Amino acid sequence: MKVGLLFSGQGAQKTGMGKDLYQQNATYKTVIDHASQILEIDLPKLYFDPAATDQLSETRYTQPAIVAMSCALYQVVKNELPTVTAGIGLSLGEYSALVASGFMSTEQALKLVRLRGELMQQASESQPSKMVAVMNTATDLIQEACDSAKTTGLVTIANINTPKQVVIGGEVAAVDVAVVYLEAKGVKRLVPLRVSGAFHTPLMQPAQAKLHDALAKLEWQEGFFPVISTTTGEPFSTGELTQTLTQQLVSTTRFTDAIQQLNGQVDAVIELGPGKTLMGFARKTVKGIDYYHIDDVKTLNETLTALRGE
Repeated sequence: MKVGLLFSGQGAQKTGMGKDLYQQNATYKTVIDHASQILEIDLPKLYFDPAATDQLSETRYTQPAIVAMSCALYQVVKNELPTVTAGIGLSLGEYSALVASGFMSTEQALKLVRLRGELMQQASESQPSKMVAVMNTATDLIQEACDSAKTTGLVTIANINTPKQVVIGGEVAAVDVAVVYLEAKGVKRLVPLRVSGAFHTPLMQPAQAKLHDALAKLEWQEGFFPVISTTTGEPFSTGELTQTLTQQLVSTTRFTDAIQQLNGQVDAVIELGPGKTLMGFARKTVKGIDYYHIDDVKTLNETLTALRGE
């Protein structure tokens, strides 16, 4: 049996995430407690305290919180997994995938995403922006809408999540013009996203230089399994990791292209991280594969039982 692993991106966070795992699974608790020390953040409080909900949604905290959880989940299941054919992360999740494969350590990734989150939050605060998901619409028409708004300001395609869900992002006025254009063309479903900034657009350029400098200091290791970049569509290579992860900040994320590469290559796909957003995207893109997600004790047991064929 061959499996592909998915690693959750930003936006999947929720208060209470991983609580029963933290209470009942010693491996999970150990990784989370160690991550708290590395980050100098009380992760259990951030995860479980309803009073910390707003803080958990701040980019600077969200990013390390999700990566810590995904890395902890991988440590829990890694010895139970069949052959891992590839890993795919959605944006932030690529850091979790690179840890799981062995390109870098959990400590290195946590320090990087803490910095990345801070830089992206600063970039968001310096330039008002927004993101809108466009449903059931041809990418060509969405690009047309972005082009039509160029005289107003910056708006680009930020994410291609599934063949029927594309996210645009940019300066507020320009995004609004693009939305009006799409509505005039008969597009029915346009969903504003609750995010702090227009990620994966050129508005994130202010975050690039410092992140690049931090990435360049790492000595990347060869991974145990390929991690497919949603920026390039190719497996990450140690020689290009710094450049690709720097470029990722301002480039369209093409999750749908990456997941299609697993078609015919794996029997099952498992998402590790809060929620099952990526599992949902993948299921809409590639049929005929078993899909699982793990984010609590129940889904952990269900998934491992299914993989064992019990």
